[in-house]
Amino acid sequence: MDAKTLAISVADGIASLPMDFYLGLERTFQDLSLSDGGRNIQRRNFNDDARFYRTLVRLFKNQAVLKQVADLIINNALSNLPDSALKRISDKLIGSATAMASRSATQLAVSGYLGSKVVGGMMATTISKLSLRLWTGSLVGGVVLQGVLSRAADASRRLSLENPELWRALYVNDFDMLYFLFEKPLENFIELGDTLRKNPAKTEQLLREIENL
Repeated sequence: MDAKTLAISVADGIASLPMDFYLGLERTFQDLSLSDGGRNIQRRNFNDDARFYRTLVRLFKNQAVLKQVADLIINNALSNLPDSALKRISDKLIGSATAMASRSATQLAVSGYLGSKVVGGMMATTISKLSLRLWTGSLVGGVVLQGVLSRAADASRRLSLENPELWRALYVNDFDMLYFLFEKPLENFIELGDTLRKNPAKTEQLLREIENL
């Protein structure tokens, strides 16, 4: 990790501490069954904790997990594109290599290409930010670690409501607990998927822009 990446990660970890502390305090009360949800919220949190730790272990053992998650998110957005728009994007990004390929092969090629580009740019920063947030949290107390857990769980639950299909695809391997790391880096793809699913008027404009690439 270069000095600039490390400095950015440290600053990010420090900046997130106040909100992590607040969220962690709230979650700690939930875990003690002192919140309105009582034991139901407590059991839900304990299950989230176990899934978060499992996926963290997988991530730190194999950083290729980041690309797997990115590919799933991007592929979900692309799956809502009509064939002509997907072909146009493929031609611009990859060229004629997928000219005779099937829809599924073209989509996988595009999502894999984009996933590699995105993850290549975020890999070191994301891992270092997460590591430093966990490390910083351990220094100042478990409440901050609870805050990171709260961010992960809240993002997963929000995704389950906004995009159940993507949530199910990520949930299989507990990858939904890493979704909060991708909301900012992949916000354009997430917005693309949301637009194609929920906003027909804006979709027409978007597809015209793609055709004019």
